[in-house]
Amino acid sequence: MIRRAYLVLLLLLLAAVATGVYFRQRTLRQAANCETPAPPPPQATPPPKLPGFAVEASCGAGTEAPSRPGSGQAKAAEKKK
Repeated sequence: MIRRAYLVLLLLLLAAVATGVYFRQRTLRQAANCETPAPPPPQATPPPKLPGFAVEASCGAGTEAPSRPGSGQAKAAEKKK
């Protein structure tokens, strides 16, 4: 009788592990098919406001990089005008 109880507990444990593995694989497969990545976590503290320090817009696909005075891009833009 005790052997049968251990066998039933072992089968229940194996079924729980198999279910967990199945759902984990399913979740990973759905995440792999996602085209957009998850957003980054929010910052705990805002960036410091230092004198002479400015945060520029990030460069991405389809956007133009901001030109700085004295750089090659700024000089090329002035020549076009």
